[in-house]
Amino acid sequence: MKNLTRLLLVLFASGLLFTACEGPMGPAGKDANQVCLTCHNTPNQDAKLAEYHLSKHYLGTSSARNTKYCARCHTSEGFQEITGNGKFVVASEIPMGTRISCTTCHKHRAFDFADDTATFVLRTTTPVALNYNNNATTTDFGLINNLCVTCHQIRGVTSVNYTDATGAVKTFSQLPFFPLDNSNENTTVKYQVGRSFAVHDGNQSNLFAGINAYEYVGKNYTRIWKHSANACTDCHMNEYNADTQTGGHSLIVNEDACTTCHQGADKLTPIRTTIDAKRIELAELLVTRKVFKKSTNSSGVVSYSAEPSHDFYGVLFPTTQSTTIFATALVTANTVGPTSGTLVYANTVTLATDNDYANRIGREWKYGELGAAYNYGYITSELSLGVHNPTYAMQVLQNSIDWLKAN
Repeated sequence: MKNLTRLLLVLFASGLLFTACEGPMGPAGKDANQVCLTCHNTPNQDAKLAEYHLSKHYLGTSSARNTKYCARCHTSEGFQEITGNGKFVVASEIPMGTRISCTTCHKHRAFDFADDTATFVLRTTTPVALNYNNNATTTDFGLINNLCVTCHQIRGVTSVNYTDATGAVKTFSQLPFFPLDNSNENTTVKYQVGRSFAVHDGNQSNLFAGINAYEYVGKNYTRIWKHSANACTDCHMNEYNADTQTGGHSLIVNEDACTTCHQGADKLTPIRTTIDAKRIELAELLVTRKVFKKSTNSSGVVSYSAEPSHDFYGVLFPTTQSTTIFATALVTANTVGPTSGTLVYANTVTLATDNDYANRIGREWKYGELGAAYNYGYITSELSLGVHNPTYAMQVLQNSIDWLKAN
């Protein structure tokens, strides 16, 4: 009897062993190993990796941006965390975070990819909560687009505390961002030091969809254009060209692969030139009103920046020289603790006399001016100079210009 029992146990264990060696089942009539080898073969993997090493995702990300507000997109661990738990920011800093890699975006959930490849091989395809100004509204950009938009959207709040002039650490009593309220464009608002309407360099999804610019009442905005039905990958992962090192996993658009319109013809430069001229026209109008300041660096590069009307504590800046001390700046110098590995948010208020009085407007901003300034940043920070939706971009800029001229 004992020998029979031993024999049965051996046969049972052998059955488990043989079953384990078979690996996961593939689609009916297909070997799962062949499904895997479609992508996971050495020539394919080496080629994709070489292409990816050309991309800004690889070259422009590192553990240097490891704060809880930046690590979500600038480290692989951060992106995996937020897509895994559905949060907008990571729980804590990631001081040893690694750059974006294959597994940042790819996660295998099954082996039968026949019907919906994107859902099974991408880390997320769910609709995205656009976070600008704590906006919890979920927007569905489409399966693979939702992966991209998780990061390529207007950035939300990036800090919660500051240190005042006495050295006390305090919590911001107001959002550093202004809400996009166009209900009364002539309402006045204090544009204080420490507040912002910057949108960060990741606004492509909002422009592509024709949403979240400051839209003036009574003006027309066209959200749909000839590429609205396209996915991000249609252009940014099109056919790889080894000669130009564009397309594929480089994420750099191979314009010649778009044979219907773009092959052999540069149709993007004229669009960029037109929109950039309109963007500068808007900036110059804002400079004339003294809500923007124009600067030229030693290399002759011109830039525009917003000019606060009030100091950090809400005191109006004068337009003439004064010995009065103002809270002239909120200096950010975040550092990672050498032993704790957590971030110290060093937003420190600076007290000084105001040396920029000649550029001050001497009054509160009108909300319509704020909207125009925001729209300048909306186009500038988008980086493509309007290429992701030229129709909407031109309307955003022109309507801002028209409002400024009329008011």
